[in-house]
Amino acid sequence: MYALRPSYFGDIPAMRHHLHSERLVSASAERTFAVLAAGEGQRDWAEGYRATTWYGTAPHDAATVRDIHLRWITVRERFLAWEPGVRFAFSTDAMSIPLAHRMIEDITFEPVGADRCKLIWQVHLDPAAALRPIESRLVRTVFQPMFESFAAGLARYASANPT
Repeated sequence: MYALRPSYFGDIPAMRHHLHSERLVSASAERTFAVLAAGEGQRDWAEGYRATTWYGTAPHDAATVRDIHLRWITVRERFLAWEPGVRFAFSTDAMSIPLAHRMIEDITFEPVGADRCKLIWQVHLDPAAALRPIESRLVRTVFQPMFESFAAGLARYASANPT
């Protein structure tokens, strides 16, 4: 794995790219968080998802580390926030393909009544220096569609499985 620069919330304003996706989910914030945190149905809602390797035992919290294995890349994530029903955020600290220099995903859940929520999936990143000549195209054609798809898939799955 290629090491990335470990990132923290205070690093977000200095990152060059900020992606934002919002979805209304017909499931509570707590349920939507639980689906994401447990990886429930993830093969159905996250294109290319293969497996998750957790380091440490449950219950998970901030500072927990996991590897997410997709069909084309593996990423190591260190949690910055683990707030059930509220916030699920992590720094990507390593990748099997060196696409980024640093990266944070910050996923929040805003209740909209008792049985619905707004899912807000934000990605903040600096692509790897070697990719600078094509970074805008890389963000537009790889990162943005991938994270839009993940947000849409999670919203669709949680809405179809609200309990």
